[in-house]
Amino acid sequence: MYWSIDENKCVISELYVDGNNIINPWGIETADSFSFFSLEKGEGWRYKILKENYNFNENKYYAEIITKMKESEWKLVSKDILKDNKIIRYAELLTFKDGYFMDFVLRFRFKKKFISYVKINNKKYKHNNTNIYYQFPVNSVLLIGKNFKISISVLESIIPKKFQQVIYVKDAINEWVVHIRMIPIKWDKEVIKICTKWAGTKPLPQKISNFLLKNRWIKKQLWYRGEKKPYKCKLLKLINPCAFGMVKVEKNTKFMLHTSLEIR
Repeated sequence: MYWSIDENKCVISELYVDGNNIINPWGIETADSFSFFSLEKGEGWRYKILKENYNFNENKYYAEIITKMKESEWKLVSKDILKDNKIIRYAELLTFKDGYFMDFVLRFRFKKKFISYVKINNKKYKHNNTNIYYQFPVNSVLLIGKNFKISISVLESIIPKKFQQVIYVKDAINEWVVHIRMIPIKWDKEVIKICTKWAGTKPLPQKISNFLLKNRWIKKQLWYRGEKKPYKCKLLKLINPCAFGMVKVEKNTKFMLHTSLEIR
């Protein structure tokens, strides 16, 4: 097993097992009400990198990035190590000021053709192009291929107040997406975002979000809608409104995920 790191994207972009690349680019993600950051260069919206340093070779990857977003400013440290049939991934985010956060994510992606099914929370899922997030408060997930098994586990984590750590799998087009994720269990404000590439997950004005989400039926329809029940109506798919909770996080707060991926 060996990897390839794209110097332009600055992420692990290929992982070869028995001569086949089984992944699409991995990464780290976070968001606030307005901005979306992705470690994969060229992705995300409305953030500015103030300082960055990357260092990688055939078995180690290191990145240190200071980023300013609309509602947050922080430093991210990412460390990955490949040894034999394992990849250890470590991601730590430290806030530089008080700000809002929607989530913190360690991202894995696997090509559909190499995975027969996924097992999470003692449930099996086959790829049906649903794009639904099968999400549970667990610490491990198993991907079963024809010639190998991939196990991903959380070794340790630092979870800020009002967040919980979960894992989800998603059968997106031609791939399985796995996110080890911190999301709110309590929140300090609620926003409605237009979750499309053309809008760049831009939020509605806060007063409009507050007004609409007072209605219980509207809130139920919009709450994490794209993750639970993607729209089928063409017009709604074009706009794709979804509501999310945001947590106000204090300065010097740390998010941390330390994980292990093993192929056998």
